[in-house]
Amino acid sequence: MSTIDRPSTHREELGVLFDAASERFAGIAAVVFLGAPLVAYLSGDPRGLFYVHVALGAFWFGLDFFFKFVLGPSLESVSDDAAAAVNATLVPKLVVVAEPLSLGVVGSGIALAELMGYWADPSVWLWGSLGIGIAMLAVGFGPIHFLTTRLAVELSMPDPDANRIDALFGRTVQWGLVQTVLMLAIILMMTGLRWQL
Repeated sequence: MSTIDRPSTHREELGVLFDAASERFAGIAAVVFLGAPLVAYLSGDPRGLFYVHVALGAFWFGLDFFFKFVLGPSLESVSDDAAAAVNATLVPKLVVVAEPLSLGVVGSGIALAELMGYWADPSVWLWGSLGIGIAMLAVGFGPIHFLTTRLAVELSMPDPDANRIDALFGRTVQWGLVQTVLMLAIILMMTGLRWQL
């Protein structure tokens, strides 16, 4: 494989990622996952924003568990060529869905706390939820973003480097498990918030 074809900057990597995912698909994901919480917040109705927040959170949680504990293990039992073909299509789409989805979930949670008056007298549960939400975004837009972008780029190469793919995938899974632990922790925090009502 020629290294000339490989992007040399993160901006070029993002170009490959958006091409692989389809810019239209990425745009629709951003509009839905960022627009729904914004519209619900602007409505001023906490119930509407609550349902949007819960729906987006359940979708994010479901994606996380499905890919880690169902699809990932399933792909290990098929041929390398079949797994590579699925991942080459799946990874870019997953990245452009997961990032606006995570912003929509965390942002709608912060906005919901404001609409419900929680910020007037913030509890330890609220501060804990905020801290974990920020940590989740830091992990998602930090190591997971860069690893999955590089993984998508490698999968799009004419002759992908299997060792590089394995290394990137392994590190992504490690950071993904951190994200899963944070998801479980924030659910506990939000349960504490609900007990206050």
